[in-house]
Amino acid sequence: MGSKPRYFILALILLAILAVAGVCLHSLEEIHYLKSFFPASFSVQEAFYAGVLELIKVVIISLPLVLFIVVGLFLLKTWFRG
Repeated sequence: MGSKPRYFILALILLAILAVAGVCLHSLEEIHYLKSFFPASFSVQEAFYAGVLELIKVVIISLPLVLFIVVGLFLLKTWFRG
């Protein structure tokens, strides 16, 4: 195969990585917003639970993107040897 599919797959992988980074940054901003919104009543335990909830959301949203990245890297490895 030519170099066009290689660059296309690399571009899609890069977009998926940027999407995962965006999801992670949004999650951090949401925790920071909650912390600033409830400064007096936001306990350490509540902060922990908010962090766990955000981690679960990030994993659920990012899992298909990470799977796509792995498949794309596998295709690059098998199709474009040389």
